[in-house]
This record gives sequence, structure tokens and C-alpha cells, in this order.
Amino acid sequence: MATEGNVLLADGRVMTFAEFGAPEGHPVLYFHGTPSSRLEPLLIGDAEFSRLGLRIIAPDRPGMGRSSFQRHRSFSDWPIDVAALADALGIGKFSVLGNSGGGIYAVACAARIPERLHSVAIVSGAWRMDDPRTLAAMPFVNRLTWTLARRAPLLLSLWLRSVGTGVNGDLSQLKRHLPPADYEAFESPGRYEAFGYALRESLRQGTKGPAWDMRMYVHPLGIRLQDIQMSLHVFHGAKDVNVPIALIREALTSLPTALLTVYPRDAHLSTLCNHFDAIARTLVEG
Repeated sequence: MATEGNVLLADGRVMTFAEFGAPEGHPVLYFHGTPSSRLEPLLIGDAEFSRLGLRIIAPDRPGMGRSSFQRHRSFSDWPIDVAALADALGIGKFSVLGNSGGGIYAVACAARIPERLHSVAIVSGAWRMDDPRTLAAMPFVNRLTWTLARRAPLLLSLWLRSVGTGVNGDLSQLKRHLPPADYEAFESPGRYEAFGYALRESLRQGTKGPAWDMRMYVHPLGIRLQDIQMSLHVFHGAKDVNVPIALIREALTSLPTALLTVYPRDAHLSTLCNHFDAIARTLVEG
């Protein structure tokens, strides 16, 4: 079972986080997808983190879960909050793991606070999501989502409300919409339910925070990629339809320190679930 806590930040905001795994293990700050929340590590489970000797600390991003909303924030603001959380927990150096939409947040930390980082892992990481070629490679629902994020924020909020209730249904209804590897990953006992918990928790305060988060992926990222000198370990599934592998290959041309591992049979969710042992080794070994 996760334990939870809160940190009061310098500007008066509250950041809520959940901890999983071994309390004395290797510290890893886990950055969830979008929309999601601090509960996302339940996809892997407390026992697995403990077995691998990891202390997973997963904060809610601003306006999601229980963390306070932050006006006008950008990706480059996140490392300030991350450093404050680590300081509050008495952690000097730590690793970061960005899953899905959390990937850019891990990149931002590599750019702005590399002295605090032991290692960086990006799993199924989203990037700039409004390139026409990227959209053309996605299923209709994904294309619609990012188009709304770019052009119709009010409609995006309505869409997010519907998503929050949509994961309550029978998993079998999603079979024709998911890549086989992702569907199989969801069939693991409790995983689909954990996904639903994390998603619904992201909407606890409404859609304002998640909608702002999603809109950040369709505007300039505001990260000085040229500042990154440490290794970035990138794990991605070739069958990922949420973030097509072609997008990742192109994005990484601007990141010469990135080391890409591609899993030919895996997709968006299954990469995290099926290869967490390899991801954990990278986090610990650096």
C-alpha cells in the first residue's frame, strides 16, 4: 500500500505525493502520464518496487490529484518543484522516471537540475504532439484529443470529463481499440482497475489542471535541449499508437545523449509493464 504526504512549496502551493516500494531503497521520482496522478505506479505494484530495491516517490503535477494548480506554468517550472520535494524528503541525489506524458518532465529535469540526478529513464515518452505527421500515424481518438488541445480548450475539458467515466466499463469493450500488447498488459489482475483509479484521481479538482497539462504538449516545449549533457535512457514500444516510434526517433536527433531501446512487440502501456526490470536496472546503475 502506498503512503502519502504533502509538501508546502515556496509560493504557497501544496504538492501531494505517494510513496511505494522499499523505504530505504534507491530513490526514484516517478512522473506520471497525462492525464494521470500519483497513483499511476500501482500499474507495477508495491511488491515489485520492493523486490527491485526501489523507493518510488510519485508527485501529482499542479492541478491534478491533490496538488495545487499553478498559473502559467511550463515544463521548465517542474524541476523547481521536484528539487523542493527532494529537499523536503531529505534526498540529495535521485533518479527520475517519466512515463508517457511524464517523459518531457524528466527531460526538463535533465536540463535544469542535472546535479541532483543519478539517472534518467523515459518510458513511452510523449513529445510535441501536434505535428501533422505524428497525428496522421495515430488512431482517430488520439488525433481528436490533440487537435482539441490545440484548437478547442473548452471541448478538451468536456472530453476529459467523459474519459474519467469511460474507464469504469468492461475491459473487453476496449479490445478492438488497443494494440494487442496493451490489452494483454491490462489483463493482469488489478491493472485495469489501477489505471482507472489513477485517471479518475487526476480529475479530483476538475479538468482545469489536466487540460492545462495536455495543452503544454502542443506548444513550444520551452526546454533548452542543448543544456543536456547526461545520458537519457529511452524505452519505447514499436507498436505504440499513442506516441508513434517515428516521432521519438525524430525527437531524439536533438538529444545526442539519448540511448534508445525499442521493443518490437510492445506498445504504450506494455513497455512499462513488461520491461520494468530492465528499466529499474538503468535507474539504479545510471
